[in-house]
Amino acid sequence: MLAIEPLTPIGAEIHELDLRALDDDTFPSLRAALLEYGVIVVRRQALDDAQHVALAGRFGELESLGRDMGAEHPELIPISNRGADGGVLPRSDPSMLSLAVNEQWHTDSSFREVPSTISVFRAEIVPAEGGDTWYASLREGWLALSEREQAEFEPLRLVHNYARSWERLGARPPGSFTSPPVTHALVRRHPETGERGLYLSDHAYAVEGWPAAEGRVLIERLLALCTRPDRVYRHRWRAGDVLLWDNRNMLHRAQGFDETQLRVMFHVRVAGSARTED
Repeated sequence: MLAIEPLTPIGAEIHELDLRALDDDTFPSLRAALLEYGVIVVRRQALDDAQHVALAGRFGELESLGRDMGAEHPELIPISNRGADGGVLPRSDPSMLSLAVNEQWHTDSSFREVPSTISVFRAEIVPAEGGDTWYASLREGWLALSEREQAEFEPLRLVHNYARSWERLGARPPGSFTSPPVTHALVRRHPETGERGLYLSDHAYAVEGWPAAEGRVLIERLLALCTRPDRVYRHRWRAGDVLLWDNRNMLHRAQGFDETQLRVMFHVRVAGSARTED
């Protein structure tokens, strides 16, 4: 049986678990905990790249963003300011801008026709200060709405485009992230739990059929509702931490940090299998 400690106000930490030795009897309990709590923290892990990818693969087919296809593990996404020489990348390096984009509230791959489901993230090197990650529940955001608002928002669809998140910072995304806008239902039913929740992100820039300014106002209002400080879990990373979260009902955002210090993290996403309104 897993030793699960609920966190405040959302999420849970699992103690005394070695993810390298996760057996077939224990894995269903881990999956069930993830579905219940939305984000799971497991500290003091020693996963290598292959073990990280294998762990994520137990949840389903992995997502590839089309980068580093010659690498041994193309599904593994480095989130890092470490250069090829092992030193810190300069602020002017184009890859540094992606760190700033991640400081916006988002759910992974909402800009895809079929978004990702679960993210598995590990910390290798963390700065002395900063670089935290915040998490907020889209399910709790839905429950905070009045019945009238729920009925009003039920038929709406949002337009998502990753390029817009870069444009807000005055830049253009890498070629592997340039794709046409996609629309997703604002209100969705979780395919495994059956619970309803909102589905929005800073990658969403418009409400289909609404004037642009009005749509953005609604998106920002709902993001603010979901991410009210008393509804947010802030994770202070330690080297060896592994976090798993369910993109189908969780928002997250990164915190800035002193970019003269190394921060090296790795991310693997489990691919989606159905559109958000299914």
